[in-house]
Amino acid sequence: MQIIGIKVIGVVTLRIIIVGCGRLGSELANSLWLDRHDIAVIDQDPEAFRRLSKTFTGERIIGHAVDQQTLKKARIEEADAFVAVTGDDNLNIVSARIARELFFVPRVVSRIFDPIRANIYERLGVSTVSTTVWAVSKIEDLLFHRALDVQLSFGNGEVELVRVAIPAGLFGRAVESITIPGELQVAVITRRGRPFIPTLGTVFEEGDIARIVVARAAVSRLEEFISAVA
Repeated sequence: MQIIGIKVIGVVTLRIIIVGCGRLGSELANSLWLDRHDIAVIDQDPEAFRRLSKTFTGERIIGHAVDQQTLKKARIEEADAFVAVTGDDNLNIVSARIARELFFVPRVVSRIFDPIRANIYERLGVSTVSTTVWAVSKIEDLLFHRALDVQLSFGNGEVELVRVAIPAGLFGRAVESITIPGELQVAVITRRGRPFIPTLGTVFEEGDIARIVVARAAVSRLEEFISAVA
């Protein structure tokens, strides 16, 4: 399971601090708690904790996320990950930078509403999630790329994983024929119910389902090509 940049691997338990107990923060806390992680949620409003599920028994900490005493109360020195998802960009970024630069938390993710600032913070070592950019990308996919089944978006939609039923015009042709280095690559082919990772020399067969990693700028080209050989 992947949620805003944190990947839960096996049964490893992580100490995760979540700043902001709004709809996103509470859903994230509830989900990660069900995965048996050690969760602390920070919010200035004690009423916000009502959004947490009745089964959530992680820590609820009332305080300001840029206050080092509040962070220490959340045992930030022991944290494996820090996620700031309040409705305030500045609070998210400042608290994320404190976690990263003062307490050396290894995994730091910040929600940001202004996508223009996202690249700046990425260079500072703070991974960002822009709800606005993600939503715009998803809406554009639904409007303009309905022939492609977008199964997963990476980052803010700059790279996508799409599912394509290989059309008749590609039967007998090699994977290399639709590969564009740096833009488009077939990651997995499912053939007769069995998935495998193809080589450039793998030849498409009737009934193949391909999962293709494609840069957003190349999505339209892929759709036009698939339509042309269908």
